[in-house]
Amino acid sequence: MASKLTRISAEEFDGLPAWRLTAADGASALIAQRGATLISWQPAPGAPSVIDGYQSAEELLNRTGNRSLVEGPWVGPIGAGTYRFAGKDRKVKGDGEGALIGDLDFKRVRAGDALMLSTRFKGITAYPWKLEIGVVFALEQGADSGRHLSVTIQAENISGASVPLALGWRPYVRFPGMEGISNLSLSVQARTRIATNQQGIPIAGDAALTGVASPILREYIGKESLDAVFGDLVPNSGGVVVTQLRDPVRGSLLQLTQEPAESPYVRVSTADDLSRGSRGSLLLSPRTALVNSFNRPDQASLVQLAEGDVRSLTATLSYWQ
Repeated sequence: MASKLTRISAEEFDGLPAWRLTAADGASALIAQRGATLISWQPAPGAPSVIDGYQSAEELLNRTGNRSLVEGPWVGPIGAGTYRFAGKDRKVKGDGEGALIGDLDFKRVRAGDALMLSTRFKGITAYPWKLEIGVVFALEQGADSGRHLSVTIQAENISGASVPLALGWRPYVRFPGMEGISNLSLSVQARTRIATNQQGIPIAGDAALTGVASPILREYIGKESLDAVFGDLVPNSGGVVVTQLRDPVRGSLLQLTQEPAESPYVRVSTADDLSRGSRGSLLLSPRTALVNSFNRPDQASLVQLAEGDVRSLTATLSYWQ
């Protein structure tokens, strides 16, 4: 629950509209109007950002690296740039990266301790359905001295018919004052790694589900190049799934917490493909369905959303110094 003393103020990010959340303990986060994009999160006053976000308006408007992208109405690329739904083929631009929401401007819809943003997706040729999109950001200091930033993404189907819909969030995280990720340790609570082709599209059928021993541990990431989606997530005693990144030398800890019923997959990447800051941060990305899910019969129950229904994804980033 957000602190009652959290302040929210209008601000600019390199000339673009944004909002800043400032908690009672001085922690703050900056969120841009474009795409409800998290630009930075400082867990302590004056501290460097834990988020490896955009540095300029140009990067944000071009979605360079898709940093902190609110993904939807699908996640990742769509195979061959086409999908079929309700008996009709749809063609998407390029490889179909799920960034349509990221190109929308949001507005603040309610005062309070959390930043509540809303926008409407009116439909395009590639995705002709209407959605009401809400994104909520909140800051909290836990009793365990941790700092927490939570994000809830909701999409309501207002199209008058069933639609295909998947959601994701793509924050790149890093430890303040540390260059690179080689000396960090990683823990992923999952029993399945998704096998993909060179374009990152999961291979067909059950062959995509590769069993792995849980937890997946990397005591030191080192020079390993990792970009993988994990499923069959293993919840803790509290019923949530925690992916951890640790600095063994300083004892600092970063973690992503997600609800497995909402988001049964997590993508983890060492960010080798970023044009700026390659391997300077780690992508921890919860998602409600697989890449190319619109083309997979085994994802139909995760994708189809009835008229008037809402799909949600809630994720919390936590930091202990």
